[in-house]
Amino acid sequence: MLGLYIHIPFCVRKCRYCDFLSAPACDSEREAYLKSLHGQIKAFGERLRQKNSGKHYIVDSIFIGGGTPSLLSSDQMQELMDVVRDSFYVAADAEITAECNPGTVTKKKLCAYKMAGINRLSIGLQSADNEELALLGRIHTWEEFLDTFEAARNAGFTNINIDIMSALPGQTVTSYQNTLKSVLGLHPEHISAYSLIIEEGTPFFDEYGETDCAKKKKKDATKLLPSEDEVVQMDELTWKLLGEAGYEHYEISNYALPESACRHNLKYWHCEEYLGVGTGAASYLKTNSSGDYCRLKVITDTKAFSEIDWNDPSSLDKCFMECDVLSLQEQMEEMAFLGLRTKEGVRLSSFYERFGKSFNEVYGEVVKKYTAMGMMKADETHVALTLKGMEVANWIMADFCG
Repeated sequence: MLGLYIHIPFCVRKCRYCDFLSAPACDSEREAYLKSLHGQIKAFGERLRQKNSGKHYIVDSIFIGGGTPSLLSSDQMQELMDVVRDSFYVAADAEITAECNPGTVTKKKLCAYKMAGINRLSIGLQSADNEELALLGRIHTWEEFLDTFEAARNAGFTNINIDIMSALPGQTVTSYQNTLKSVLGLHPEHISAYSLIIEEGTPFFDEYGETDCAKKKKKDATKLLPSEDEVVQMDELTWKLLGEAGYEHYEISNYALPESACRHNLKYWHCEEYLGVGTGAASYLKTNSSGDYCRLKVITDTKAFSEIDWNDPSSLDKCFMECDVLSLQEQMEEMAFLGLRTKEGVRLSSFYERFGKSFNEVYGEVVKKYTAMGMMKADETHVALTLKGMEVANWIMADFCG
């Protein structure tokens, strides 16, 4: 089974915190990109079909991300899904997600998306506070988000994720609690709760990307970032309120009602095969029957990507800016630190089946160290982080990388 990620790099305007591969584009630029995207999907479908003894690869999850995929018209989304189905065998029960931003869809468009096969939406809210949204540079208000969510429900979507963020400039524990309660009142099937990361190359980095002392002294800082203690309180509120509402904390930043975990993202964390198409998209694919895996990354220049001639058989190999065959050690490290992002943790039998070594043989000392500190737990079947460990997950995971 293969996961398929499709990157749509268009947005209305860049948010002030965003370092994703996205930018505004005119209609002709979008059309040129989509034409090339279709070509790449067809080329990959044919390449993988040949690799699979003439049979189409079975795709059981699709994630259309960006950017703002909901800028695609109804016809553009339908054509994209038609190309995917012509190039791969899409399982009847496949999870097919499209990211969506408030203010870019109507009930009519969402109904058309559903007809095209989209059965899961991921809606970017970030905050229920209009002042916080404006500071983030979002194009919508809380009220416009509510209109979008209602339109999605009315269009028949029964599997919806809502993205929210904490540690925002000017955000208080009280305002974040209000966002959590407001979102919970809508009863979405899934909630992704991220803590803001100040990324270099963004307007937020210019304003906040220095030491705490410097941030507090900068005269042009519109709002100060929450303190470390406030951020910890926000994290604890997330765990408490979402847990009490019946959401399982199944991955560091993700919460789901029963049977609603994102199947596509679980592929990433379980180190299963996925293909990424479109600018900047990453793939993780098995290269041979011996179990070697490679990581690929498509070029990030949208204009150059749009000009690729996919009728040239060599184009598929030339469209990558990275193509790395992972060593056995790198594969083990990935399975360890990605698996530890999940509540389930690393499945010991899967690790042994893939590498012919037990997890304890490779990482026993690290597990012993953090188990003694109350940050990890281990039994006969799994090794996982505790809630205390999840608080400092990045620090722990560094110990699993050589």
